[in-house]
Amino acid sequence: MSFLGCYQDLLRRVESAVDQVLETEVAETVKDVMENQLEHQVYSYEASAQAMATRRLDAGGLLDRQGMASRVEAEHTLIVENTAPFQGSPVDYTTLNDVVERGEAAFRQPGPRPFVAGTQEQAAAPARTALLDGLRRQGF
Repeated sequence: MSFLGCYQDLLRRVESAVDQVLETEVAETVKDVMENQLEHQVYSYEASAQAMATRRLDAGGLLDRQGMASRVEAEHTLIVENTAPFQGSPVDYTTLNDVVERGEAAFRQPGPRPFVAGTQEQAAAPARTALLDGLRRQGF
């Protein structure tokens, strides 16, 4: 095999490994950070007794890892979204995330409780570490 062929093969293996590590280890790291942001930004205030009784938390709510979807898109871009379903009948909203991020008054929200930006900021360093550790474990 020519040098160019060897280089292209190595590049394909590295790119495949990067995507695999992004899908697994890095995605889980980002979800850990998202959980922390949710606990700090969303669930840290004392709500009404009714609201507290209906919070789903990690049982179908924003803290439920089943509702944290991740995928790798082109150019090794990791997307992690909170897709927890809206409780009740949504009006122009598809997820609970929409209502919480915007603090929609129509849904008796205490105001915006953005956790996505904090997740992005706080996840950068641990995600980089998870990526490098994952690649090392794969022999790179």
